[in-house]
Amino acid sequence: MLFKFLFKKKKQKKLHEQSRQKFDMNSWMNLTKQERLEVDFKEKNEIMIKKKELLKSIRDEYLKIKNKK
Repeated sequence: MLFKFLFKKKKQKKLHEQSRQKFDMNSWMNLTKQERLEVDFKEKNEIMIKKKELLKSIRDEYLKIKNKK
């Protein structure tokens, strides 16, 4: 019974994600080429900023560990 509940929850979650992705794809296709390029450029910049912040934090932690030794 418990397993059925857990699996049912997972299925519902997957269905929700799929419908959201489908909606995103439809809205993406309705944009003009220029709008798609702008959105893509913004997303790439956001991802790059996050990656740089993560890398900086990793470097800081590494320095802290290295200095403790």
